[in-house]
Amino acid sequence: MTDDFSAWEVMLVDNEDLVRRGFRQALGEAPDITVVADTRVGEEALRVAELRRPQVVLVDAECEFIRRLAQPLGTAVPGAAPGIIVLTSNALDSHLLGSLKAGARGFLLKSASQDELVSAVRAVADGAAFLCPTMTRRLIDRFEILPPPHERSHAVALASLSSRETQVLCGIAMGRSNQEIAHELHVTLATVKSHVSRILAKLELPNRMHAALMAQRSGLVHPPRSPRAEQAPAGPLSSGRPSRSHGQAGLVNARTTL
Repeated sequence: MTDDFSAWEVMLVDNEDLVRRGFRQALGEAPDITVVADTRVGEEALRVAELRRPQVVLVDAECEFIRRLAQPLGTAVPGAAPGIIVLTSNALDSHLLGSLKAGARGFLLKSASQDELVSAVRAVADGAAFLCPTMTRRLIDRFEILPPPHERSHAVALASLSSRETQVLCGIAMGRSNQEIAHELHVTLATVKSHVSRILAKLELPNRMHAALMAQRSGLVHPPRSPRAEQAPAGPLSSGRPSRSHGQAGLVNARTTL
């Protein structure tokens, strides 16, 4: 830990008191995560989010509420939208796709393990995306969520990238965070962020999850399989000893940086 270390601030939004209590307890074991608020779904949740400005919000709600929650908080702070992780009891394809379109950057089953819960919060707080392992392959194989870049083929679109931008895109598609990409390429974090902005502009994509999927579908990289993808997680409400690992699971090795 450095002297200027500060914990990620998280808000819980769920209509079930016991669920919120269980997730608060599970997240409370992580030294770098602080739950700053928990509330039921509704206007009060939006007001609390505006007041507390958490980096991450875990929420179980309909897509329209997620869309409102994913909007930037206030007009004075550009880009101050929180990272949304959708909590659900049912891994329905329609809910997954609708949540992503609404602005969510994470999708997690309520039965997820404590390790997965903490990893999801850390990934989204760090600007990444997180999908539970059971949804990863279904998203890649069954959905066509990439908006067509003016009818250009993936190959033509990717050819517009510089060699360095292609390296950054490969890092994104393999689940690397901004800092990990910067370390691997021996460049600054600001340089990586600049490359990411140019990649999204050139590929005409809304976020880095879509860029990662384009890279995977085009064959530029192949998503690694999670060794835990076929296992049924225990869930934070019934978890045993807490894990503080940064374990990787989910879409493109758990962290497709957005």
